Amino acid sequence: MLRLRIPLTLLSLALYIAGLCASLAGYTASTTLPTLVLGGLIGLAQLAWYRQRLGLSLTLVVAVLAALLIGVAGDILPQGWLSLATFDPPAPLDTGHPRLSWQWPGLADSLLLACLALSLALRTRASLGTPLLHAIAVLLWGSLAYQVAAPETLPPLAPPAGPWALAGSGLLLLTQFLAVVTGWRHNQASLLRALGPGLLIATATVLLWCQQDSEANRQLFERAQRETDRLSATMTDRIDDTLRAMHRFHLVWEIDQRLPSASMWRHEAQSFMNDFPELPLLALIDPSGRVQHLYPDDNWHQAYPGMRLLDGALDQPLMEVLQQSFHQRDAVSSDILPLPDGGWGIIHFLPIHTVDGGRLLGSVAMVFSLDALASNLLPALADIPDAMTLTLKDGDSTLWRVPTSAANSPWRLVSDVRLLSHTLSLELSPNRRLLEHLKLHYPSSTLCTGLIMALLLYLLLFSRHRQRQQHRQIADTNLELRREMRRRSRLQKNIEWLAGHDDLTGLANRRTFLASLPTNAGQNPLSLLLCDLDHFKRINDQQGHQAGDQALKRFAACAQKLLPQGGVLARYGGEEFVVYLPQGDIAWVHAWAEHLRREVQACGVQHEDGSPMTVCIGLITQTDGPVVPRDLLHRADMALYRAKRLGRNRVEIAEAKPAAEPSEATEPSGLLHS
Repeated sequence: MLRLRIPLTLLSLALYIAGLCASLAGYTASTTLPTLVLGGLIGLAQLAWYRQRLGLSLTLVVAVLAALLIGVAGDILPQGWLSLATFDPPAPLDTGHPRLSWQWPGLADSLLLACLALSLALRTRASLGTPLLHAIAVLLWGSLAYQVAAPETLPPLAPPAGPWALAGSGLLLLTQFLAVVTGWRHNQASLLRALGPGLLIATATVLLWCQQDSEANRQLFERAQRETDRLSATMTDRIDDTLRAMHRFHLVWEIDQRLPSASMWRHEAQSFMNDFPELPLLALIDPSGRVQHLYPDDNWHQAYPGMRLLDGALDQPLMEVLQQSFHQRDAVSSDILPLPDGGWGIIHFLPIHTVDGGRLLGSVAMVFSLDALASNLLPALADIPDAMTLTLKDGDSTLWRVPTSAANSPWRLVSDVRLLSHTLSLELSPNRRLLEHLKLHYPSSTLCTGLIMALLLYLLLFSRHRQRQQHRQIADTNLELRREMRRRSRLQKNIEWLAGHDDLTGLANRRTFLASLPTNAGQNPLSLLLCDLDHFKRINDQQGHQAGDQALKRFAACAQKLLPQGGVLARYGGEEFVVYLPQGDIAWVHAWAEHLRREVQACGVQHEDGSPMTVCIGLITQTDGPVVPRDLLHRADMALYRAKRLGRNRVEIAEAKPAAEPSEATEPSGLLHS
């Protein structure tokens, strides 16, 4: 996937360039120049990112986001706060090309490009919302593709980007996704937990925006249609008012049964044309067809007074209309014809008869200028230049257009105009800037607010799930640590126990035994018994070491069973055991030792020849003075040595005060007794 990211990005740049070329050649009509340029800049930023040109990539992304922010703010904020017309290019940069118009991208296009740019700025990190940005981009791309593939009956104000821009943005989105999707696997659980609710809100927001935007466009279209009908009705009423006013004038002349004088004509005509400036010319024609009076009688019209119109001065169709007005009482209008000033107009003839209707006094010719009529009716919007275009058509023929250049409008609204005896069509084309000024902004606010809420919810859920995972990992680590500490504590206790006990018999060893002795015998008279199994080596040699181990265990069990409370039994080494008995006089201790000897003899352990196992016991009791373990053990050992020498299987009491202290060189150790 990573190897394809640069070729795919280059292909997207090629699509944007192809879109520009197609627009210049006139093959596409809906793609706008800013959309192609901004999309191409995002493609360059993405290519620079993949080429490790991070500074250049970030610069391009910031520039694109700044431009898109202006466009989105212009769609959301009121026009009085921020008008996109402020950022339009100057007139020399506006080519006027109908297929390469400079207009800001629509809201959906801007948000789609913003998602692509933001995903680059966020380094495509899942923790910063890039997956949801990609999902929102897919939703917006799908809505734009649907508008291109299945356009609505009512086109949107901002036409969606054409197929070239859609293909380029879709390829950029696909490239970004393929380049980073493998890096999201370690956050898959958090990503899926956060992406679901965020995507649900984003989808609902886009669908709601589509419905609201369509409804707002419909309401605006109906409003524009009502304005078109109002203008056509105003134009018709204006003409009817003109005719009614002229009827009042000619009624006075019919009552007077004479035509007005030159001064009266000039006064009345001047007052009449001040009220109705769309009439460039008024003429009074006598029954012979001669122009009797004319207004205005300036240099442009000096040739008309006294001209006989029925002698070939007029075109044949217009002459026939004039003659028709002489022979009937009703007013007659000509066809739409070109006027001397270059515009189009209609000449309306109003015959003047006497009151009895018998004698023709003349006819009033009224020239209606369609250009002047439209200029007076078109509303002036100083803050929006060329806010709309009015076009009056007679069938397929365009009679006039105000202003002369066509407006950049997505809509064409048509209404019928009754102009004297003609029915024309009035076409209104409101400028896109005017429509955006009048359109309600709540659909754009709904879309932006909903997408921001979806992104914030994603970030909240993602971070919360990640925190829970981290807390769970910490808890698991703490639990494992506690388990390890308990295991180590048990191991330490086992080691300590093994260090102070004999693992065969389970008794305390010499070190533990010596540590348990009191330091002074005055408060607790103590007795020390040193025990040695008789002929233990024979058991090992004749019956094996397992039998010897069983003999040691049996002795330990017998001694442990007889041991009084507070006493200590330890294995001193080899087949030697030592017993500490607190309290008790020498007689009681001697009796206890004899009891132990008999228990051992009767425990059931036998030598190879069938004789029972016996034990020799050396006993020492100290009633006062400091306790010197080495001295006590030595005296008990001497008693034990004497018991073995006197025939074994007996208890010997050590002397209270030995006559001489044997040296370690002349006295054998108790460990050598056998």
